[in-house]
Amino acid sequence: MENNIDYPNQNITSNIPNYICLSEFRKPLFIKIINSLGLTKGSKGLDAGCGIGFYTKFLAESIGEEGVVIGVDLSEDFISYANKNKRPRVQFEIGNINSLRYEDNFFDWIWSADTVWPGPKDLGCPNEDPIPIIKDFYRILKPGGKLFLLFWSSQKFLPGYPLLEARLNTTTSAIAPFVDGMNPKYHILNAKYWLEKSGFKDVTAKTFLEDINMPLDENTRKSLNIFFQMLWNQSQYELLENEWKEFKRLCNPNSNEHIFNNQHYYGFYSYTLFQGIK
Repeated sequence: MENNIDYPNQNITSNIPNYICLSEFRKPLFIKIINSLGLTKGSKGLDAGCGIGFYTKFLAESIGEEGVVIGVDLSEDFISYANKNKRPRVQFEIGNINSLRYEDNFFDWIWSADTVWPGPKDLGCPNEDPIPIIKDFYRILKPGGKLFLLFWSSQKFLPGYPLLEARLNTTTSAIAPFVDGMNPKYHILNAKYWLEKSGFKDVTAKTFLEDINMPLDENTRKSLNIFFQMLWNQSQYELLENEWKEFKRLCNPNSNEHIFNNQHYYGFYSYTLFQGIK
């Protein structure tokens, strides 16, 4: 996931062990989404913002032994890791989605997950305006080729505390990289507009949800604690004192009253898939 945007706090997700942990956490949902794409056997695809290549291998599996997938990411560390674990007919390259080197009409499909986040570059975003990126995706797709954009779109992690979670989700870190004053058309849930503006046809959007049920395995617990830190741990000065104390009581891994002590804990998160045809 290029530029380490993956989620709002890029310093956390640029840590490869954390990246692996979060990738394992999302794997069941991502496999369901990839299986829903209907990718053609033997096709050639691009994983734009492939990160460590964790999901590139599942894309490759879905197109069979004759298919080819190229993964591109800005992070040298991610590409180095990906190349150590790659499989046949999968290539990984360092590259910037703002200036892709591929010729016109080159790919049958492009997949880009948690990458084309519009926002300030100092937050690690590739561009404040996503349209030039989407237009370049259009350029390198073959006629009839498909673009798949995927974004984390919602979560419910604090059962029993809806007011606290609602307040936390209004804070700067929770809505990042969207910032005050940005064009509403550049919010991720307006990605249908980006695709249509760039020439894509038959543009659709669909949201996929993954449940989180007890008992929680170690990786799920670690992943959720990472999310608590990324989404909300920088929100102290935007909350009332009692709200901050409540958050720390429920979400600090060392708390004796952690939310995971609830034996009936349940949560969920969602990803929204936007797709269009050239």
